[in-house]
Amino acid sequence: MSSAPSDSPGFVVVDYVLFACVIAISIGIGIFHACAGGRQKTGLEYHLGNRNIQTFPLILSMLVTTQSSILMLGIPAETYLYGGVMLFSSFGFFLSYLIGARIVVPMLYPLKLTTVSEYYQLRYKGKAVRLFIATCMILLNGIYIGVVVMGQAVAMAGVTRIPSWASMLAVSVAAVLYTSIGGIKAVIWTDVFQCSIMLFGILSVIIKGTIDAGGAAYVWEVNTASDRLDIFNFDPDPLVQYTLWSLVIGGTCKLFFAVVKQSAIQRMSSCKTQKEATTVYLLSGPAFLLTMSLACGEGLVAYAYFTSKGCDPLESKQVPNPNQLLPYMVVDIFRNFPGMSGMFLAAVVSASLSSVSSSLASMSSITHEDFIKPHFPRLSDATVTRLSKCSVVVYGIVGLGISFMVAEFPGSVFKVASSMLSVFGVPVVGVYLYSIFFPSATQIGAILGGVVGTCLVFWINIGSAFNKKLQPAALQPAPTDQCWNVTQTNVTESVISDVIKVKERPEGLDALYSLSNYWFDAVGLLCLLLVAGIVSCVVGRPKMEDSDGRYLFSFGERTCPCLPKSVRRIACCGDKLEQKGVGLPNKRNLATFFLSSLAKGYDPVQSTYSSVESRKTRSYRVVALG
Repeated sequence: MSSAPSDSPGFVVVDYVLFACVIAISIGIGIFHACAGGRQKTGLEYHLGNRNIQTFPLILSMLVTTQSSILMLGIPAETYLYGGVMLFSSFGFFLSYLIGARIVVPMLYPLKLTTVSEYYQLRYKGKAVRLFIATCMILLNGIYIGVVVMGQAVAMAGVTRIPSWASMLAVSVAAVLYTSIGGIKAVIWTDVFQCSIMLFGILSVIIKGTIDAGGAAYVWEVNTASDRLDIFNFDPDPLVQYTLWSLVIGGTCKLFFAVVKQSAIQRMSSCKTQKEATTVYLLSGPAFLLTMSLACGEGLVAYAYFTSKGCDPLESKQVPNPNQLLPYMVVDIFRNFPGMSGMFLAAVVSASLSSVSSSLASMSSITHEDFIKPHFPRLSDATVTRLSKCSVVVYGIVGLGISFMVAEFPGSVFKVASSMLSVFGVPVVGVYLYSIFFPSATQIGAILGGVVGTCLVFWINIGSAFNKKLQPAALQPAPTDQCWNVTQTNVTESVISDVIKVKERPEGLDALYSLSNYWFDAVGLLCLLLVAGIVSCVVGRPKMEDSDGRYLFSFGERTCPCLPKSVRRIACCGDKLEQKGVGLPNKRNLATFFLSSLAKGYDPVQSTYSSVESRKTRSYRVVALG
């Protein structure tokens, strides 16, 4: 095995050419959409594609927007270290999008909004919550851009002669260029191209890696022997990093931000009808399940491959960062296939470009709709488009700066993203749930709850980051006896400094800091809802009969449609929105519900409305129970 991955013959001129072609094609798609159709001259076309984009590209765009280099590099690295239990992290996305089809699409699509923040002004008849959530959204997207750009740069630096700063700059400039000139159409159709590159890269690594490792049977045998396929960990201890409970339940709380963040709402609002928007959400969940399963497979194949070679690159210090583990293997297995290593890195770059461009488009929409338009409502369409393009450039520069800040963070890109995005993901999710399910919600309650929830999660993140001795232990590493540049005396010293085993159970604040990062969001959401509810009681909640039912949902009807009416009433905690002429049969199979929603294109709990005006005709009666 080579002494340095950058010296490997597996990465040659043709690989660099393929990498450059991916960026060139992405920019070309942006130029095409800048010149085609309405040429992005109106805000509606620039931000929402005139609400006329087809379903299939929207599903693929939704898929690659959220995953990026986190999928390509982070998930395989975590699986390599902690085993196939990471497969359950995909269920967080799966359940989030199914729930989103129940409580996001039917609430927001009929309102014909551009940003989710606009809903809060309608809900509270004031701008305070709208501006608060818009700010959180911008900060969330800015951090996400930084993590994504950093992730691919670390991978590139590990296996090529391209320095990190150069790849960061290249990806940022390319994303800014085609997003600013092509708008949301360029972003979505570029996502379709980049999705195909991503899938090709993942499948090629799994197939070739399995062959080189010794076959599928060997991959299964080696991972079973190292407990990496012991995935059903039902330990209820919240301090255990990866368990079925933390990944499925905690993961759903953590990843629900992907359903209500601006990029998802922008794609939902770009659909022609509510039926298509519901279809996008219902099919995005299974798509995430598939792609993340494949990413976990890459991690298992990597472990089997390095075991067959007798040299763990992490333990032998040939790879200093877990994010470089998969690219290191790729360069090695494709050393005799010029172009294949370049295709994989092109897939990593494609994944990063899709996420960066989507985040830039989201931040541009938020800036225009929530900060500029309310103060300057008479701006011409041409001026709106120019300002939106300028904001893309500004946010691209800010995102690039953030990527340099987070480049030195320890751990895989998946773990870094999982921790940092929780800080502003909590208010985005929590305030939405609080607003749609609590008729007595107030503006001050939503804002204070959001601030306290954000501060709590930030505090836990900081405490966790500075208490490395409390981090979980990795599984058995691959052997290092065949590493030519490693002596047996230093093999036992692990280079993974953040995965030292905890010898005794922590207490006090150490226990809080040792909490699995998958539970951070759940803790933050509970705190947010509790504080918001208490504050609303103190300042004086509005009477339920004064609450506008057009912007509310019954919790029982939305989350428990297959249960008896009496149970749904209990789930509402004494409050219920009774909708005239609208309801579900008391007994209904939940699977049948989702299938009928997808097939018929309407929500069985409420009627389908195609415009704000028809939505306003809905008749509600708010009553108190008990």
